[in-house]
Amino acid sequence: MEYKYNGIILGKRNLGETDRMYVIYTREAGKIWAAGKGTRKPAAKLAGSLESLTESEIFISKNRGRGNITGAIAVDTFPFLKSKISFLESAFGAIGILEKLITDQEKDERIYALLKGYLAAMNKAAEEEGEDKKDILTAGLIFKLLDFSGYRTSFEACVKCRNKILSGRNYFSARLGGAVCPECFSGLGETRVSDGCVKMIRIILANKIESLGKLKVPPADIKNAQIVISEQVKWITG
Repeated sequence: MEYKYNGIILGKRNLGETDRMYVIYTREAGKIWAAGKGTRKPAAKLAGSLESLTESEIFISKNRGRGNITGAIAVDTFPFLKSKISFLESAFGAIGILEKLITDQEKDERIYALLKGYLAAMNKAAEEEGEDKKDILTAGLIFKLLDFSGYRTSFEACVKCRNKILSGRNYFSARLGGAVCPECFSGLGETRVSDGCVKMIRIILANKIESLGKLKVPPADIKNAQIVISEQVKWITG
């Protein structure tokens, strides 16, 4: 039986001498795996539509197992994103985190739309030479993925006393999943977060990924947010 999917190619690995196995995030079924027969051959017709970070319509024949790709039509190849190494590195780093946070065959159309919006926004930023935007967009993707996966990072109120987080000396606890106010700070695994970092994360969680490229955030606050992401993902994935 043949199935049609709208999918984004997350990655691929070689299989045998001429084949590849593809990991795809689909709108219809979440993350799936499928084999592409002969896609490593120089003249393979399907290979171009199955490049990593490409959105395609994909046809998969299934009897038993993961299935074989029988056809693919590229919808968007995000060419400017793929033309810049720094953007590709950021995107593949984000994809690696996504794969840690989601399980196979769990449909979530929000994640599909988020990933598609992220790649489109990164492509636009790359076209406009917006090197400073890639880190903001990538942080936005990951914070939203954490939210959709049930690990929303709380920066509105202290996760210990529940009082509102105010400007000043605040901290982040990966174990508790959010901000800790100065009165509740214990120093046990808690990281200092700047006011700018707190503001950035609040804006990210309240807005669509496509609009985040308009943000102007100092590099130090972006770096602070990246530390929060690293600590939270490590805590969740062990």
